[in-house]
Amino acid sequence: MYQTSNSQIKKGAIISYFSIVFNIVVGLVYTPWMIELIGKSDYGLYVLVTSFLAYFLVDFGLSQSITRFISKYIAENKEHKINEFLGLTVKLYILLDLIILAVLAIVFLYIENIFIELTPNELDRFKDVFIIAGFFSLVSFPFKPLDGVLSANERFVFLKFLDLFSKICSILLIVAVLLMGYGLYALIIVNALVGIVMIVLKLLYLSRTTTIKIDFSYFTKSAFKELFNFSGWVTISSLAQKFIISSIPAILAIFVGTNDIAIFGIGMTIEGYMWTFANALNGLFLPKVSQLSLNKDNLTGVNTLMLKVGRIQLILFGGILIGFITLGKEFIVLWIGKDFVNSYYVGMLLSLTGIVTFTQVIGTTYIYVANKVKFLALVNIFAAITSLGLAVFLVPKYGVVGSAVSIFIGLFVSNIIGLNIVYKKILKLDIFNFFYNCHLKMLLPLFLSFTSGYLIQYFVPSESWMLFLFKGLFFSLLYVLFMWLLGMNKEEKGFVKSIAMKLTSPLFK
Repeated sequence: MYQTSNSQIKKGAIISYFSIVFNIVVGLVYTPWMIELIGKSDYGLYVLVTSFLAYFLVDFGLSQSITRFISKYIAENKEHKINEFLGLTVKLYILLDLIILAVLAIVFLYIENIFIELTPNELDRFKDVFIIAGFFSLVSFPFKPLDGVLSANERFVFLKFLDLFSKICSILLIVAVLLMGYGLYALIIVNALVGIVMIVLKLLYLSRTTTIKIDFSYFTKSAFKELFNFSGWVTISSLAQKFIISSIPAILAIFVGTNDIAIFGIGMTIEGYMWTFANALNGLFLPKVSQLSLNKDNLTGVNTLMLKVGRIQLILFGGILIGFITLGKEFIVLWIGKDFVNSYYVGMLLSLTGIVTFTQVIGTTYIYVANKVKFLALVNIFAAITSLGLAVFLVPKYGVVGSAVSIFIGLFVSNIIGLNIVYKKILKLDIFNFFYNCHLKMLLPLFLSFTSGYLIQYFVPSESWMLFLFKGLFFSLLYVLFMWLLGMNKEEKGFVKSIAMKLTSPLFK
């Protein structure tokens, strides 16, 4: 039933990247069109309500717990423990859903006192959207463990394909309802309905392809304590992590209003594209890291995998980040307009720390496998407190850019400095070797790429999409050339050649 499959990982990664490229390309066309139809104010409300609800509807660490524990049970060949564990988590999710319902009801009663910068009309519309989005979110909340079950069973191809399918359906339906004259409310309803359909498809797939039978009668104090100890810290970590960005629209609503929220929303969208692209491989390796942890020489295996994946992540994310830093401001103006130029600074500041954190996804995964989530939680708490404190001070003076600066400082101190202390001191990973063979050896091609992008933008400013796309293509070719000649090793070049051969072989048959 359960087999580790490198093929599943590779195919899942390919589908992930295709899905991300599709999402980015469509989003570049769809987002400005949507803002034009529903208006800047309604778009700000949309960003506000989704980020606000996201803070309350975290899964309390149970998705990561499910993936971690099921992967562990699979590696240990304890299938009966999977059914018992799922019975325990499902009951806990239902209880949490009822608690969240009560909390959201109380919050709803005090919305006017929270978002004092919203106009009376904006408050009325926010309440309506809050009710619609909140209802569908509560309905779908108990089914959050499904992704964890699929990941632990290494059903990556189905999971990633379904993610792509849901994005296509959402875009097509939203375009249709907006063309028919419906606005903000239809946007929320379509996203919710598509999400529920995806839940049904996941349930059908699991029932037909696995022998999982949830044991609803199972309950022991020791099992609950083990789950609670792990999930408790994951919950704190997730809440703190979400709070870093999700709290900003609320702070902007309190101090400056919906225009800055819309600008932040676009910057957050850009960062979201980069985050999604860089995290396409995240989660695919948790079962593999779980198996490595059972070996005597587990640290050697984890260090090797971390470096291998980290270099791939740096090659991919480095080009995206440098391209945005050098050409991004012009892109924002062409894409959305001059009114959103500050979104460039938001997107850049929110993404900068990713040049380190996105290359260390295996280290983060190992934190969960080694059950050291407490330290990840403490790091995220520090980041949240730092970001919030700075935001309250900077937003009234500097608006949306001040909020982005506060996030950058919080993430830099915690996620770059703090997390690497955890990797070195707590997990005993060879971090110095990782930075030497990953970042230092890539420094020359990254520097040359940055210099090239800056010179391209400085000497060839553009006001048309055609010229901008030509510049982007030229920069991409230079980046690939620098990486191929100065950055990539023989194994990475061989991997690229093998993919190229598979893609081009049908043309020569």
